[in-house]
Amino acid sequence: MEIILDPPNGVPPVAMGMPFEEAVAAAASWGEVRVMGPFDHNPTVQIQAMGDDFDVVVILKDQKTVNAVDVSAPEEEDSDLRVMWRGFDVFRTPARQLLQAFSEAGYRIDDSNPEEPVVLDLTIAFNRWTSQEVPVDPEDGLPLYFTAALVSNENPSV
Repeated sequence: MEIILDPPNGVPPVAMGMPFEEAVAAAASWGEVRVMGPFDHNPTVQIQAMGDDFDVVVILKDQKTVNAVDVSAPEEEDSDLRVMWRGFDVFRTPARQLLQAFSEAGYRIDDSNPEEPVVLDLTIAFNRWTSQEVPVDPEDGLPLYFTAALVSNENPSV
C-alpha cells in the first residue's frame, strides 16, 4: 500500500476541510475505522484507520471538518506500506536526509527540537519518538528514521 503526503492539501483520499462523513468513508481505504470523541474534556473528533501494521488518525478539531492527518510508521520493517512525499519514503529515508530534501525544495525547517522537526509554511511535522529498539542516528542518538508524520491545515510552527 502507498500513502501520499500532500501538504497542505491532505493525505489522499482524505482532504483538509473534508466533512466528517466523507472522511470516515475515505479513511476506510486504509483499514478498519473507529471514531473517537468528542469528550467532555476534549471536543476533538478522531477517525482512526487501522491497517495491518500501521494506523492513520484523521483529526477534526471542530467535529465537522478535517484539520489534520497523522500517519504512523509501520511497525514491521518488511511492511509493504510506503508513505511518500515527492518520491521519498518518509519512514525509510533517514530523517536528516529527508529534512535536507525539504530544505533543498525551498522550505524552512525548524529543528530546534530534533525529536519533532517542523517543515515551516508547508504544514507538516514529524516525530522520532519510539519505545522500540531501532537504528539510531550516530550524531544525536535519536531514531534514524521518522516514526510519524502530521499533515495539517495550520502551520505547525504557530
